[in-house]
Amino acid sequence: MSTYLRHLTAISAFKGPHMYATLFSAYRATFRLLPLALCLLTVHPLSAASRAHAPQQGHSQRSSPDQPQAEASAPLPAPIKNLFWQPNDLQQGSPTLFTIEFERVPTRVSAKWIGKNLSFFKSSDPKVWLALAGADLETAPGSYNLTVAATFSGGKIVHAVKQVDIAAANFQSGAVDVPENFVEPDAAAKRQIAADGILKRRAFSHLIPAPQWSGNFVSPVEAKPTNSFGKQRVFNEELTSTHRGTDFPIKEGATVVVSNSGTVLLAKELFYEGNCVIVDHGQSFYTTYMHLSRIDVKPGERLTKGAKIGLSGATGRATGPHLHMGVRWNGAYLDPTRLLALTLPKLGANGPTNPAATAAKRQASVHHRRR
Repeated sequence: MSTYLRHLTAISAFKGPHMYATLFSAYRATFRLLPLALCLLTVHPLSAASRAHAPQQGHSQRSSPDQPQAEASAPLPAPIKNLFWQPNDLQQGSPTLFTIEFERVPTRVSAKWIGKNLSFFKSSDPKVWLALAGADLETAPGSYNLTVAATFSGGKIVHAVKQVDIAAANFQSGAVDVPENFVEPDAAAKRQIAADGILKRRAFSHLIPAPQWSGNFVSPVEAKPTNSFGKQRVFNEELTSTHRGTDFPIKEGATVVVSNSGTVLLAKELFYEGNCVIVDHGQSFYTTYMHLSRIDVKPGERLTKGAKIGLSGATGRATGPHLHMGVRWNGAYLDPTRLLALTLPKLGANGPTNPAATAAKRQASVHHRRR
């Protein structure tokens, strides 16, 4: 290329009879170097600086703090053997069960996902840890990092990052007609709504460290759920509200049961919810049951899966007899129908099985047979 530049300099400086010969020599040098230049452009189409600023295909440009751009998942470090979740495909409002398998037994496992803390618990296999969680219905679709910290004996902490994708859900919309006081509440109703808010915040801040649920969550009534979770509703053509649970159409007076084992936190008539029961299943995972015609449980009562909690009805802001079931985890509203579809492990009577206790029972059984 330097030869080409020297010929161009000669052309600009010389205007004598040999100018055409010099010009021909420059052209010939140019065409000799042209294949090399094309080769270089093919191998290096962008400079390093250009590549650094070029947008990467498949990566979003989100910058909001509640919509972090996930990094590409790196290989899991030892002694983390595997990390997965079910269902495989998540969307807005999806509950999910995270599972981590280890090569050796950790003493503590925690994680963070979509700005929320996850507390993993030990399964019947001490090398397998679980966490029941979910993506709020208002979570923006995209990729989010699940960041895991596992502590082992001696205080060693191992970190891992896994990318989890959240797809957009197809939420419906529709109009609903209710008594006007549920749209424009009077002064007395506003006082009750404020008092109800205090009770609900207190209930959802309650913490049971270990899970009380065991196995699959079951339907609270003998009826098929409607596709109503996340629905945008317009009350009396003037108030827009998001439906944060699922409705089960059923006649008044039908038996309502608790979907899984847990502890009753609230059992009271509320303004919007009507007769309402909130059950804590442990580790900030709750189910709610609304519009009951009768409540048959009390706060503090420990329930087993399938225990009767009351009768269906149409109390509160309701257009007719039905059961509203809600699911909350760590402040997130989750789809009850997707929770009912999860396949979950059976845990011990008081939460996850204690491996040491199981081993002790087996040893005692062997000793008894020997006698």
